[in-house]
Amino acid sequence: MNSFFISLALTLILVGVFILLLRDNFVDVPNARSSHRRSIPRGGGVAVVAAIAGVSALTVDLGAGMVGLVTAACVLAAVGLIDDWRSLPSSIRLFAQLMTTSVLAVLLVASGEASWWLVLPLAVGMTGFVNAFNFMDGVNGISGLNAAAIGLWWAWAGNAEGQSAIAALGLILAGAAIGFLPWNIPKARVFLGDAGSYGIGVLIAGLSALAVVEGLPWWWALAPLVVYGADTGWALVKRARAGKPLAEAHRGHVYQRLVDGGWPHIAAATACAGATILVCLAAGAARVSLAWWAVALVALIVMAYLSSARLVETARRGS
Repeated sequence: MNSFFISLALTLILVGVFILLLRDNFVDVPNARSSHRRSIPRGGGVAVVAAIAGVSALTVDLGAGMVGLVTAACVLAAVGLIDDWRSLPSSIRLFAQLMTTSVLAVLLVASGEASWWLVLPLAVGMTGFVNAFNFMDGVNGISGLNAAAIGLWWAWAGNAEGQSAIAALGLILAGAAIGFLPWNIPKARVFLGDAGSYGIGVLIAGLSALAVVEGLPWWWALAPLVVYGADTGWALVKRARAGKPLAEAHRGHVYQRLVDGGWPHIAAATACAGATILVCLAAGAARVSLAWWAVALVALIVMAYLSSARLVETARRGS
């Protein structure tokens, strides 16, 4: 537990230092996708990733796969920080993500006993989640709350399966996420930016990939990714059906529609994180094998979350 509190305190300090020293160099100007109406410093996630990397190096017995995972988070945080400073072309960002996740997938498979055919799907899946995490980082508190919940999930799952490194990194992630929250809610003084969403996104996806490689139940690995993946996927499906460009900035995510429907940022963020927690609890309850009731429960949770924005919009029109 010491690593949790060290990570929390270090993140709290480093983000404050980032704001003090670099806030004028990294500014988020509102656009069509934004849920804020004033310019706010971004890129604070680099401090979060730095804290995670530092605490991990000092407190965790890192194997090759875990070293690769933390390094990948640092690499993509650096790419994201450059993008926060001077916007990079999307092709460059995607190339950097694919190269990083491909190397990470090779390291993870090599460090375990998994088949080499997993390298490609792991790399593509991790890249997809990095972008989903970036798309979902659109209201105050949402990424911090979800990362904290997912970190605590891996702390429990790692301990339950005797994977001490996974458990330790989960605690460090949770501590760092909670340490960031005072700077981001209820009123944002800094955003994670692409530095944070890329770095934390690959860390979360990489923990799931590592869990698969180490033989943990595959549904445990998928559980923390489900809500972000479902929200992002559903938004893209709706845009595709409407003939709208998929890469264009939009406000079609559930959490954005909840805010547009009158919910405070913290309420929308809590709804999303709450759905993630419930999915993880359902997956954790099916420890020995994937039971039909667990699948049904997860489907119900996801459907309820995806439907929540429509219900809020309907209620608002009727009031």
